[in-house]
Amino acid sequence: MSFRPATLLLVALCGAREVLSFQATAPEASAKQERDQADRTTDEQALKAWQALDEDQKLEVMEWFRAEVVYLPTFQNQLLAHILDNQTEDPGFWPAAEAAPWFDPRTHAPLQPIPRKPLKAGSRALEKKRAEFFFRVPKRRLASGWVYDYVTGELRRSAPANDIERLFANALAGFAPNHDLAEALVEQQLDRAEERPCLTAFAHAYTDRSGRVYSGLTLYDAWASGANMEMPDIDTLGILHTLTGDWKTYKAPVPGRLQRELYDRVADLFLPAQRYRGLRHALAMTYLCGRPKLRDGYSANLDRLHSLWERAASTPSTLRESLPDAKGWQKFLEDLVEEVAGDAKFAEQGLNRRDTLLRDGLWVRKKLIETLIASGHL
Repeated sequence: MSFRPATLLLVALCGAREVLSFQATAPEASAKQERDQADRTTDEQALKAWQALDEDQKLEVMEWFRAEVVYLPTFQNQLLAHILDNQTEDPGFWPAAEAAPWFDPRTHAPLQPIPRKPLKAGSRALEKKRAEFFFRVPKRRLASGWVYDYVTGELRRSAPANDIERLFANALAGFAPNHDLAEALVEQQLDRAEERPCLTAFAHAYTDRSGRVYSGLTLYDAWASGANMEMPDIDTLGILHTLTGDWKTYKAPVPGRLQRELYDRVADLFLPAQRYRGLRHALAMTYLCGRPKLRDGYSANLDRLHSLWERAASTPSTLRESLPDAKGWQKFLEDLVEEVAGDAKFAEQGLNRRDTLLRDGLWVRKKLIETLIASGHL
């Protein structure tokens, strides 16, 4: 056994065992200093330090962070491991999201075959329409690289998987690597494909009466938005023809006296699909996150959704079987409200789950900042 010269006096006074014990506290003290500094570090300070790094340094920091964050002893990490370890497909084989198709005017409106022309990405008209359709959708802090596709029942990549800028921003917001992948996998597991035909019809691209195609915006986005919108005969008839087989009642151009009736029929087709998909999407967002920003009014049920997950032992396959179809959606939520109000233990379980995941997100952020500190960049 050997010691540095500076410790020889301590060996003489205290003995080797005591010195070893004394020396062992030095890394602990250093780690405590890093934790304390991490607690004091603001997002702005962390982002400034990150932006000062070159690409190699950024890669090193994120590799270090990814190697360590998985060992955090958190409930969230247990959930992540459960989902990711039971994947049936290698994520590398999921394709990138493709542009949505549009209804063929020659098929659905042969007397009004206005050609379809996609707008350029980033065009003013496209961004204006996107803002209109998503005005009521809360902006998430998670920049997801994955989306569950209700048409195919598969995952689609919506951003490069190893974009370190996105991974850093997510981690700073408290989202661990692969949080977005696990969330999409959970949504996949909750889907029983009962509304697939309807969701496929509404997955077509949104277009206007002049034939412009709003790339990246679907008829689902349009109808879910509640915004005033143009409803070309080609799209409304395309939905009706596809889902009902009724090719006789309406012909393009649809007379003004029949348009309201046609729109109401399309709305009646959309509502069940929205209820079905919306509930499952909200539950998927709640699986790993304590307080996600839910759309479609589900934020009022956030704590109740956590109670549902707790009762299902946070197991998607278990919860999947207890979820309602579109017809049972309203009664399901009414019963849930009543049950939580009348069962204090059930309500408390949801609150505890929510608060635990909130704390777990803070640990992810803290680990990222500790990595910046330990690597000498902060």
